[in-house]
Formats: sequence, structure tokens, C-alpha cells
Amino acid sequence: MKKTFLLAAAALLWAASALNAQDKVGITKEVFYLMPEMAQGSVYFRGKSPATGEINICAVDNTVRYFDKSGNELAVEIDDEMTRVVIGDVIFVPYDGVFLRLYPFGEDCGVAVRRNVLVLSDSKVASYGMESQTTAVTNIIGFSADGKIYSLEDGIDVPYRMSEVVYVYRDGNVVALNKRNLQRCFPEAKDKIEAYFSEHKKLDNSDPQKVLALVKEWTGQ
Repeated sequence: MKKTFLLAAAALLWAASALNAQDKVGITKEVFYLMPEMAQGSVYFRGKSPATGEINICAVDNTVRYFDKSGNELAVEIDDEMTRVVIGDVIFVPYDGVFLRLYPFGEDCGVAVRRNVLVLSDSKVASYGMESQTTAVTNIIGFSADGKIYSLEDGIDVPYRMSEVVYVYRDGNVVALNKRNLQRCFPEAKDKIEAYFSEHKKLDNSDPQKVLALVKEWTGQ
């Protein structure tokens, strides 16, 4: 596996206003990593033997993290050869350059959750020390070749924005969370799903716990 180090700086996106009320300061361990702790796991590749060890996944940059013998945190960049990562009994699948946590409901169907963590910094300061409403800048943490890595300690005092998106996982494909895809994934619950959408019209794909509870109810699991 190719070891890649990261720097807390990368692409700049211009925002139209200052940080909103939903932004938080100080990235916690629970947000920074997709698992509570480093744990024994395996990274699976196409046509290769899996790599095993104590690992975790960073939600900020979607790298597989592990410690070397000296206690240094190293990062392995996600690539097209990775097919899945299994940590303990939790499965993560690569999709669109990120890892989604898979909640299986049967052999080929399930719910997949994507966590998005944006680190916000470098807001421009206007005259008299006031923050400019038109020049706030969002830094998305990305890759760099200068031999540094973005770590949890670096996020102690920085503002960030975290959101989660729920998808349907069917036959190895990640598709949108909607009535049609849910009924295809869970045909035995077609009438229950129809009844729910007749009453509620849509299902919020930003609330994983609600979606998981509904799928468990529909499937009797």
C-alpha cells in the first residue's frame, strides 16, 4: 500500500457568508474517525491479498489510518483497487472517493452512510476587525507532498461542519435513498414502504438513525 501524508490545506471554496450557526469548533474523536478506536481490520484489494492490522478511517480525508512501530500515525490514500475495508465486524465500501459505512440487511442489500466533514478556516477579516461577509474561505483538507499529515490534534480549535447522507446499497451498487430503490432492495416490504411514502412523501436522507429504524421495522430485523 502506498503511504501518503496529508497537510491541513488544500482546495479553496469561496463562501457567500460567514460561518453559520450549525458549524462547530473542535473536531472530536467521534467525528474525526469512522470507528471509536483503532481495531483489528483488513483492507481488501482487487486481485491482491488483503492487508491486515489495527486500523481506522479518517472521516476528514477518507484515508485508512494506522500507527507504525514508533507510534507515528500513517495514512493510506483510498484508490480504485480497494474493494472494501472491514474493521471488527463493521464493513466500509468505497464510493465516489470516500468510504461509506455499510449496514447490511441481507446478502446483497443494505443501507450505506456517508459522513462529510469539512474543516473551516481562514475567514478573511474586513476593516475594523469585522469578518467579511463576502470573503469567507472554506479549506477542504486534502493531499500534499510535503511529508505532513492532518491529525486529530490539529482539529482541536478549528471550526468544522459535519453531515451524513444515507444511500441504498444493492447488488454492490450505491444508489439514492428513495421509494423505488428501497422497494427494489426490500421487495418483501414493498407494501410497507409504499404506505410510508404515501403518508410522508419523502424520507430524510440526512438522518441515518431514523432510516435504519424504519428499515428494521419494514424488514422485521
